[in-house]
Amino acid sequence: MKKKILTIVLAAASVMLFAGCQKQYEVASYQGELKEGETKSDYNKELFYRNDKKTSGADPFILDNTEIDGYYYQYVTEGSLFCYRSKDLMNWESVGNTLDNLEFAEDGSQTEFRRVTDNQMWAPEVVYDAETEIYYMFFSASPAEDTEVVAGNGVEEGHPYELMFVATSKYPDKEFQLVNFKDEASCGAGNLHTYDEGHYPHYYAKYLVFDPQEYRDFSDANGGSRAEEYAGYTGGIDPHPYVDEDGTKYLFWVDCRGSDRLVGVKMDNWLKPDWSTATALTYHTYYTVDDWKAEKQGQTVEKVTYELTNVSINEGPQVIKHNDKYYLTFSVNSYNDSSYQVAQAVSDNVLGPYRKLTEEEGGIVISGGTAGSQEISGTGHHTMLEVGGKLYIVYHRHDDFVVAGHKRNAAIDEVKWITIKDKDGNNLDVMYTNGPTCTVQPKIEAFAEYKNIAEEAIVSGSEDASYLNDGLLSIYKYAREEFIKNIKETSITEKTTFTFDFDSARTVRAVMIYNSKLENTCFEKISRIELVCEENGEEVTRFIKDLEFSSEYYRTNDLDGSIYYVTPGAATYAEFDELNVKSIRITVEVPEGQESVGISEVRILGK
Repeated sequence: MKKKILTIVLAAASVMLFAGCQKQYEVASYQGELKEGETKSDYNKELFYRNDKKTSGADPFILDNTEIDGYYYQYVTEGSLFCYRSKDLMNWESVGNTLDNLEFAEDGSQTEFRRVTDNQMWAPEVVYDAETEIYYMFFSASPAEDTEVVAGNGVEEGHPYELMFVATSKYPDKEFQLVNFKDEASCGAGNLHTYDEGHYPHYYAKYLVFDPQEYRDFSDANGGSRAEEYAGYTGGIDPHPYVDEDGTKYLFWVDCRGSDRLVGVKMDNWLKPDWSTATALTYHTYYTVDDWKAEKQGQTVEKVTYELTNVSINEGPQVIKHNDKYYLTFSVNSYNDSSYQVAQAVSDNVLGPYRKLTEEEGGIVISGGTAGSQEISGTGHHTMLEVGGKLYIVYHRHDDFVVAGHKRNAAIDEVKWITIKDKDGNNLDVMYTNGPTCTVQPKIEAFAEYKNIAEEAIVSGSEDASYLNDGLLSIYKYAREEFIKNIKETSITEKTTFTFDFDSARTVRAVMIYNSKLENTCFEKISRIELVCEENGEEVTRFIKDLEFSSEYYRTNDLDGSIYYVTPGAATYAEFDELNVKSIRITVEVPEGQESVGISEVRILGK
């Protein structure tokens, strides 16, 4: 069925020109409207989405529950463990709080209860187990203080915080109840914790994911737990359940209040770790665990360049497998400032050893700071999610770029795999994010009627025209040259026409042209777009003139009008009624007084 553009599409007359026998018409198109007093232009939600503040909360985790009920569930830190749901990852509705964190009387009544945790609960992740038909929610929290326990008789003083709990439910979005590991009816046979209740008499000990003594023994053997400062408990945050291709279960987390390392363990089931497999995976500022050990022995080792020394933690782990290698992604630096970003490490085995990639290898997966963004900061704690054969990162960022702090919201951008030379000269696939973006982008393809078909076209017009449809957005202004040379813009020094030829006519609905990431090579308009169409057995050219780059995406100097900032990942675009297109010609001019123009990418939405 032929799609119609919005009724507010410009009412431009269809002008017919004659160049020999060829017919040319100016086509009615729409580029979004930046209304007076507004800072963001509107757009057609049938074609595009934008990373506006879709949900509120930090530490977003996405559960793909679509095979069961058609929904994706997003769990966030928002005072409690809050949940949203969506069918397309772009439009979310609130579900509400998911967890009852109260301890009930032994008979199950609600007449006697107390709060197990205080209001500091964060970083929930949920995994569904098809065998048990149960959803397991892992999360971090600080327990409410136990005023009934008095130090002495072997009980260490102090109050723990940042402990890990697990709750279960038959539903993904409600009725989660804490697992009691001293109650076989709650945790299941074989999963009971056996710690000395005289040493751990606190009411919350029985709800912890790990037996507190077993966990402390592991942590002390791998760099220290500082448990003596926190009533004998070892801290842990950001649990991440992962199921490998063979069905083996693993749990990754941050072993904190010691060396703040990332660790992993194989799980016999979701409530019982195999401690013989537990291992440290990363240490803050070290590329490998071996580097950390070497420095402890007095050796000098190379330090990670993108991890600040005033913060001592790697957090928010995620694991994904690609081409027989395991990739561990994690957040570095402080969540409340602009340096917060996601990095990647690689291993041949799920439990390591992992090596963090250098900046030259593309070690940073997503960073508002590296992009030089003046709209986005704090691009950290995240989920890696495969949808429709494509990889996406769902991450949080600050509500306010200037204020930063703890108020955050979730965004989503596509991740591409690119092949680079690693530090030893070998080929290595690494993740590169087409983001962070806050600009109008094509809808996520799995849920879009019109997809980007530019990559299927043959492009000509200059020696480096192939960068126009390589699928990579030029985003990062401050990345290391050794890495960013893999993501190039097409550069021109004079007026140039680029042609996108298809093997056969295609249905086309919109054209997007992405600007340069650099202020001194950006364009303010596209001179002309020509769409060569097949109509009733004839070849007809329909054209769009002077397609402007929206002023919302750049800032100019008040004195001379020069551009001093361009929003990363921004494009100009035109949408129109469906056209049967054989080829597209895009003409770009170099502005007067400017040496060159860079074009990051062209996307053609069609089918």
